[in-house]
Amino acid sequence: MKAVATGLKQAIADRPWVWGGTLVGFVLVYYLGLLATMLVRFGNVPNYVTVYNWPANVWRILASTPSFSDAIAIISDEWLLEIGYMNYDYGNGISEWAMNVIPPKLFIILLVAALVASFVVLLFRPKQTACPVSPRTNAVASVSGGAALVGLSSATLSWVVCCATPTWVVSLAMMGMSTSLALWLEPLGDIITLSGFLLLAIPVCLLARRRTLPAANGATTLSTQTA
Repeated sequence: MKAVATGLKQAIADRPWVWGGTLVGFVLVYYLGLLATMLVRFGNVPNYVTVYNWPANVWRILASTPSFSDAIAIISDEWLLEIGYMNYDYGNGISEWAMNVIPPKLFIILLVAALVASFVVLLFRPKQTACPVSPRTNAVASVSGGAALVGLSSATLSWVVCCATPTWVVSLAMMGMSTSLALWLEPLGDIITLSGFLLLAIPVCLLARRRTLPAANGATTLSTQTA
């Protein structure tokens, strides 16, 4: 693990702007992609944006919920931002669909973005060497698949057909899967998320560890020649 941490630290230090830009860009593209999915699926441009006072709501939940475990469960579903389409054909209007930003899910996406950003900088050759970087098709496929799995299981979309519950299974229902089957798959969300993180972490760890090998081999060769 020390070699992995060292290699990763070196890669980020070599290209901090690439790492930071990829991190922020991934998060923005992810949520914009969710909105674009809604746009294509329903053909309606979002017509409302609601920002919630998340810190105040969390404090209120903690203060009014006797059980701490229950409070955490409630907080995990608290919204920070909601962007959607309101249909005003029914009285005061009804939200037909919405994309919600929920802090715990946002944190997961940030972790995914950090792993993807780390993978990107690890693909560059170290600045202190001139050796070309060999193709890593399998690693790219693994990271792409892992990011897709976690992104799918962390999607927070709501649709009035699915009781307006913002979960990842709503995305499946919107793509054409039957609502009953999509809701049946909901308990598998944690397994899909963990599988995705595994696919993300393995290539990052292997590339970070490999990054320290040339330096170690070089040091060994130099000590041998000196002796």
